[in-house]
Amino acid sequence: MIPPIVLLTDFGLADPYVGQMKGALLRLAPAAPVVDLCHEVRQHCILQAGFLLETSRPHFPDDSIFLAVVDPGVGSERSILLARQGRQLFLAPDNGLLSFLHGQKASWWRADADASNASRTFHGRDVFAPLAARLALGADPSSLGRSIDPAEVVRLEQTWAESGDGCLDCAVLHVDRFGNCLLNLRIEAMPARGRTWMLDDGRTVSRVTTYADLAPGQVGLLAGSQGVMELAVNGGSCAGLLGFLPGRTFRLTCTERRP
Repeated sequence: MIPPIVLLTDFGLADPYVGQMKGALLRLAPAAPVVDLCHEVRQHCILQAGFLLETSRPHFPDDSIFLAVVDPGVGSERSILLARQGRQLFLAPDNGLLSFLHGQKASWWRADADASNASRTFHGRDVFAPLAARLALGADPSSLGRSIDPAEVVRLEQTWAESGDGCLDCAVLHVDRFGNCLLNLRIEAMPARGRTWMLDDGRTVSRVTTYADLAPGQVGLLAGSQGVMELAVNGGSCAGLLGFLPGRTFRLTCTERRP
C-alpha cells in the first residue's frame, strides 16, 4: 500500500501553489494519498511550522511521508533534508524546521536533488514534490542523498516556557482560526498553583478547564488539544483582542500569594 504524503506549507489557499504541488504529486505518484495538514503557516515562520509538524505527526500512520515547505531561502544554497524517525519520513529545507527531531533516534540525509530545470522560486513543486513522490513509490532514503550527522543540520532553539518565582515567560507558537493563542508552555509544565494570572498590560487571565467557563470578553488560560496551554476568549478572538501573532513573547504573573 502506498503511504500518504502529508503537506505543510505557508502557501495559503488564495494562489495556485498548493494545487500545483498536488498536481506534481498526482502526476508522479497518482496512487499516493495526499493529505493537507496546514497551508496557513504564517509566512516564513519556521518555528510555527515545526511546532505544527511535531504536534500533528503522532496522529498519522507510521509510514507517513511529511512534506514541509516553509522555505524563505528557496533558490539559495540551502540544502534539502530527509529524516526518518521510526517509520515516518520528513522532507524539508535545512532551515531548522525539523529541529524537534534533534535528541530523538532519527536518521538524516542531505538530498541530492537536480534543480537545474526547477523554478528558482518554487522548489515545493519542482524539487520537493518529485522527491516525496519517489519516496511514496518505495525509494530508499539512502538512494536520494548522502547520510549526514545530526550535528550538520541547522537547528533552531525552541525554548519551552518554565515557571519560576510566580512568573511564566511565554511565546505564541500558533494562532488558530478561532483566535486561540497556543503557547510554548507544555501542559505538564504548567504549575498546579495559580488560578489567576496577569498579562504584561495588567489584564487578568483566569485559568479554566473549558471555553464555556469564560464570561464574554474574559481571557482564559487552559490546556488545549495540541499538548500545550493556550490563551482563549469564549466566542471571540483572543489574538485579536490582545494583538498577538505567532512569535509574540509576554509574561504571565501569578496574582495569588503563596500559602
